[in-house]
Amino acid sequence: MIEGLPPENIPTAILADVRAGGHPDEGYDRVVFDFRDSTSTPGFSVGYVERIVQDPSGEPLPMLLGAKLLVAMRWAAAHENGDTTVLPGDLDLRPGLGRIKHVKLAGDFEGVLSFGIAVDPADDPAPFRAFALSGNRLVVDVAHAGRNPWYCGEVFFGDRHKIAAGIDPPVTAVERRLTKPTVAGAALQELFKGPNEAERGRGLVFVDSHATGFTDLRVSEWKVAHVRLLGPISSDGSAVITIASEIMPTLKQFPTVDWVKVYDEDGKTEQPDGPEDSIPEQLEP
Repeated sequence: MIEGLPPENIPTAILADVRAGGHPDEGYDRVVFDFRDSTSTPGFSVGYVERIVQDPSGEPLPMLLGAKLLVAMRWAAAHENGDTTVLPGDLDLRPGLGRIKHVKLAGDFEGVLSFGIAVDPADDPAPFRAFALSGNRLVVDVAHAGRNPWYCGEVFFGDRHKIAAGIDPPVTAVERRLTKPTVAGAALQELFKGPNEAERGRGLVFVDSHATGFTDLRVSEWKVAHVRLLGPISSDGSAVITIASEIMPTLKQFPTVDWVKVYDEDGKTEQPDGPEDSIPEQLEP
């Protein structure tokens, strides 16, 4: 499941257009949801489900055969003042692409706008990615057969909404394309780049704890990742979130990592030995 949080205090995003197309050179099919107001990109979640149901009736949505990818957009609508804002044909697309066979409206009710995407084949869900482009577009890409043009990993950033609400863990994952073969290092590099403009608008923030970078990343045979932070790190007294709160889940997403030990610039950490997580003293509250 890929999710994107909505910005705070925005009006409902009004859908203007739905389109689909193939990108054979890049190795994927794409669906784009265009919204009318460039300041109102909605929150979203995208993931495979057993079946698509209509909202609010709960009845199964008739669709072409294929694995079912549900796109749910929050604080969004395809109508305004009782009239649809999208051409009727855009609510039931049958593009006949290599992967994407059907894109159909599933619900437009109480600020939740949902679509089903039928992906071929039904018994082997293809890799996909989903992201918001600056302005007013939500994009869903599905990889072509035998292709995975991106290695999609996750980077965990601090989430102001969760921090304010006292939700643990206080981080939210976003998707990043990571360069092989050193995907763990690539994930940390993406972490240090920070959230993009759209993600910042949704309340995500890189809590750096004054770290200026990292080095000496390695993974031991016991599935323990070791990483040394650079700079005068400090928790600033926070008992809620530090950079370690972001580093640990970012590294633990990989099957070769069960534990993470974070070191200060001098190579010190509280629990240097054994299979357990560890942070340097400076990151304690």
